[in-house]
Amino acid sequence: MLKGIGKSHGKTIIMGEHAVVYGYPAFAIPLLSTPVIVKIKQSQASSLTSKYFAGKIDHIPDSLSGVKYLIDQLDQRLNHDHINYTISIDSGLPIERGMGSSAAIAAAITRAFFDCFNQPLDHQLLLDYVNKSETITHGKASGLDALTVSSEDPIKFGKDVAPKHFNFNSDGFIVIADSGVKGKTKETVADVRKMYDQDKIKVGSYLQQLGDYATSASNYLTTGHLKQLGLVFSLANEILTKLNLSIPKTDKLIEAANNAGSLGSKITGGGRGGCIICLARNLKNAQMIQKALIKAGAEQTWIQPLSIYAEDSDID
Repeated sequence: MLKGIGKSHGKTIIMGEHAVVYGYPAFAIPLLSTPVIVKIKQSQASSLTSKYFAGKIDHIPDSLSGVKYLIDQLDQRLNHDHINYTISIDSGLPIERGMGSSAAIAAAITRAFFDCFNQPLDHQLLLDYVNKSETITHGKASGLDALTVSSEDPIKFGKDVAPKHFNFNSDGFIVIADSGVKGKTKETVADVRKMYDQDKIKVGSYLQQLGDYATSASNYLTTGHLKQLGLVFSLANEILTKLNLSIPKTDKLIEAANNAGSLGSKITGGGRGGCIICLARNLKNAQMIQKALIKAGAEQTWIQPLSIYAEDSDID
């Protein structure tokens, strides 16, 4: 009996969301504590089991169009004997929150299919499939999510340079808070594009600033300058707000975090919902921020130490 397994994890963008679509720098960190596991086993009928949808693969709803497209593509490539199977998705990631849920699921599905049919899968082929799925899901995929959910190291993704892994020299903490409001990545990407087309000079300057902040933030992380990094978080959030990506709930969470001692807080991901990220100087500070966020109505929170990314990485 055929069976396979694939694993992945979530991510959060530290800096450069939206600007990265226009070729400016961005970087993200993998969230290794948020695993996504996909299992495939031979069965009488082809079906999908998940918290998002359970039923026949042919009946997968439009809200999971990227998943449906990916399964169809992998089935055509690998399932030459037309074997029926059940795909089960086990994910603790909230959907449409900017945590890479769709990319993580796509990566785990792809790995599970290649494992199930005992075929080799190199990293570039994995990225190709994930990005195809992401394009169906979000419109235009930058490729950053695919890279980060398939990596154990932070990823820099910049204009005219190859994506690369890098390490931090920082003892700070990132606190992530889920607003409980579904983000609207496809909509916000399209709306920012519309704003850009209507006023390339002003909106283009906003996007360039976000790219500059990404460069500054990565430098401050590398050198451990947390106060300066926190300031960049706040400045970037001002630009994201000007791009009409904030909502009252995320504004409330950011205010609560800053009042609790965050060095800086910002929207992360597509915006208009989803998550915010906050910078804490130490674990005690992070826990204080976490409590304030929960009190302010955060649905879920995570604390991620930056020190786990301190090991050198020479992967390019």
